[in-house]
Amino acid sequence: MPGSGLCGILLAGLADLARLRRRGGAPTRLAGLNFGVLAAASFAACLPFAAFSRLVLYHFYLRGSFLLDSGLLAFLIWHSDALLTQPESLGGGSFFATHMSPVFLPVAALSRPLPFSMPQFFAGFIGFSHALLALAVFWLVVEGFGLRRGAGPWLAAFAGLGFAFSGLAIATARYPHFETVIAAAFLLFAVAQTLGHTKLAACFLVVGLATREDAGLHYAAVLGLLVTLNVVRGVPLRQQRADLTFTLVAVLYSIVMIALQRLAFPGASAFARVYLGDPPLAHLTTSLICNRALYLAVNRPYILLPAIGAGIWALLARNPCVVVGYAACVPWMLLHLLAKSPLAAALGSYYAFPFLIALAWPLLAVLRQRQGREARPTGPVAGFAALLALTFMPTPDVHDPGRLPLPKAFLDSPSLAQQAATDHAVATVSMARPMLGRLLVDNSVAAIAPNAFTRAEIPFPLGRSSYCVIV
Repeated sequence: MPGSGLCGILLAGLADLARLRRRGGAPTRLAGLNFGVLAAASFAACLPFAAFSRLVLYHFYLRGSFLLDSGLLAFLIWHSDALLTQPESLGGGSFFATHMSPVFLPVAALSRPLPFSMPQFFAGFIGFSHALLALAVFWLVVEGFGLRRGAGPWLAAFAGLGFAFSGLAIATARYPHFETVIAAAFLLFAVAQTLGHTKLAACFLVVGLATREDAGLHYAAVLGLLVTLNVVRGVPLRQQRADLTFTLVAVLYSIVMIALQRLAFPGASAFARVYLGDPPLAHLTTSLICNRALYLAVNRPYILLPAIGAGIWALLARNPCVVVGYAACVPWMLLHLLAKSPLAAALGSYYAFPFLIALAWPLLAVLRQRQGREARPTGPVAGFAALLALTFMPTPDVHDPGRLPLPKAFLDSPSLAQQAATDHAVATVSMARPMLGRLLVDNSVAAIAPNAFTRAEIPFPLGRSSYCVIV
């Protein structure tokens, strides 16, 4: 396969087609191969992009969105300023006080010349993050397992689609957030690093680290465990220089970002608000922790069952590296068992994003055991498919605050005319405020135009119905 890395996979087919057109000849075997890879990669990326973009548009325009957090996040990545100033309806102030997410700055800059509304751009952002999940697995299977010919690229495409549409991925998307980018960037980094594309791996690492201040801690947990496991197995540190360097970079980045955040915003701490409480840990009781553990065991099968499956896989393959991803998530799960926030304690929606890394990690573990040689694809791909199937086990209580009907929300997005009419109606109500007297709107209205209303005009910031009241 010509080219290096993910860009090589996607562009090789176009390059061969261009050469064939200039020569006017019949397709060669290599050209057919590259075209097949390109077509399969496009299929693997475009389907989740379209489906999850539609889901977000359905969330905003048909079911009714939330000011916290869909409206806020959409506002921040669309035409935002350098401080990521929050909308007037949430009191202003910099979002950096909540999360250090410098990656939002180039994304917001990109939004300015594009002809998309705020919800449309946010929908594309969420769709793109799920497309990256699919591409990471596709790239791993095609290059790592050598499925470059015949039906191989399409098998890789379906593996990527299965991951992007897994029960875990869908659960995180029911409350649209940006943390999926952290998981996708790490997987792309890990694939690039495993396949020997170190410079490309570094680029993906930078994107992931810039997404949230604690991303480096998640990355270092996986890489640190991997390095430690290899040392136990007799691999000297000098042979793990790249992994060790990336681990240290990730840890140092998170430490610096957290320290800068504390210095710049001493009175604000999302960690204290969500996890510690005030006074710290005063909310905890033995009964509470036991009830939370039981709740997770019953209601998060898309997390726990694949973890058990990975453990069985590791035993059968005699490869403890298979469970490194899930082992790295143990501190995250324990942290949530102790969290102040009930939503965080339930590991609902985007709080489960590190487990996306763990779910795909077994495929990477197989390749690392082969030390760069192409592994036989049948067993690993079948094992990965089994883990994906386990994520679809029914759960009594999935976190679905938007009550999004699936698969309808993937397929039935609002028309462009309906979106434009809704945007116009919200803008008209906002501009007519001087004539209307006191105005109250719920957060699904404010989510479409977060800066068009004040905090006093939104009495129910977590409500679901779409209405406005003139008092």
